[in-house]
Amino acid sequence: MTQKSRVFLCLFCPFKKAIITALAVFGIFFHESVPAQSYQENDWTQFRGNQHNGIVRNVDLITSVPETGLEKLWTKNVGNGFPEVTVLAGVAFVFSSDSLDGGYEYLAAFDAETGKDLWKTRIDTLYFEVDGWGHGPRSTPATDGEMIYCLSGRGKLTALTFKDGKEVWSKFLPKDFGSVQPRWGYSSSPALYENLLILETGGSENRAFTAFDKKTGSVVWSKGSGVSFYNSPILTFLENQRQIIFTQDTMLFSYSTAGDLLWSYRMPLRYPYSQPIFVAPDKFFISALSDTGSFLIQVKNNQVHKLWTSDVMQNEWSSCIYHDGYFYGFSKGKLICISAENGMLKWGQRGYGKGSLIMVGDVLVVLSDQGVVVLVEPTPEKFTKLASFKAMEGKSWTAPSFAEGKLFVRNLSEMSVFKLTK
Repeated sequence: MTQKSRVFLCLFCPFKKAIITALAVFGIFFHESVPAQSYQENDWTQFRGNQHNGIVRNVDLITSVPETGLEKLWTKNVGNGFPEVTVLAGVAFVFSSDSLDGGYEYLAAFDAETGKDLWKTRIDTLYFEVDGWGHGPRSTPATDGEMIYCLSGRGKLTALTFKDGKEVWSKFLPKDFGSVQPRWGYSSSPALYENLLILETGGSENRAFTAFDKKTGSVVWSKGSGVSFYNSPILTFLENQRQIIFTQDTMLFSYSTAGDLLWSYRMPLRYPYSQPIFVAPDKFFISALSDTGSFLIQVKNNQVHKLWTSDVMQNEWSSCIYHDGYFYGFSKGKLICISAENGMLKWGQRGYGKGSLIMVGDVLVVLSDQGVVVLVEPTPEKFTKLASFKAMEGKSWTAPSFAEGKLFVRNLSEMSVFKLTK
């Protein structure tokens, strides 16, 4: 694409997707890199979506499955791995692995509409999980439209070009930061903000949390102490500034984008696997499989105040969704709803195992641990199932992704894509 063509598209941003689609039909444009962080709201550019909250707004989702069945766009065997599917500008990125006998972890790009192979790049040797839960990578890639970034199960952080998957730079956390591989592999997913790539590095000598220059891989700042674990940083806007939230053992930390510690809080639980949930304008919810279960705090002038604790919601690895005063999530094998005011149970529903969920438009999209997709009305009154369908077979522990009207789901070996918009 010429520079004039790029300028033309930028001038007509409100119509960009329609223009791109039309140009693709005539072969003028096809999976070209997009300007950094110019993605639309309903792309899925990093772990738990663009806003780290598992929510896609302004989508008119179906609420029933036609008698003829749901439209499946494509299915592909992608190999072992747990990362969510990352989607931007018509390209779906799958971080996975091949055979266990001398295998490798790969990042692959596919046409999101057809499943056509675009490119595939070897990232690292295979992370082999000794307890048998599942091999391959854990961390979800993040992209800004110019490059895509991924962290292997063994701790190799790699930046590749969006267009053709060529490696630009890489770091190996054990070697470059003195980090120790967690028992179940490196799992923290990178977060992007302006020129920064932010990651829990778990390094020695105050290098637990690191911000890299995303173009070069050079360290902009590295702070904090503690080993690498299974949580990922989230970015919020709180008290008139961007804040980066990390967990480490019993501690919750907030850093500015310049690396300054803004506040910290000793949590009443240890090592949450699920993500902190930001409740605008100034609250955070955290849950873990523990005696405490979950808690809600409020931050005022960098001072933290605990509002409540509740043992009702106990997330394992699947994070909750917050909507209109209530949290929806999985707790000890049950899908439940609790009040954000006091943590009390509103309803619970069994039958979906250790599942996961996201929210698309005004509908909760639940994926059971055996591959059943359930559309649920987000209401505290009672569990209300709108529709359901079998998407896959086998262990499905990865949360769905949603982008461009499509639902992307995967299990330990395959992924499938469904059209879910009206």
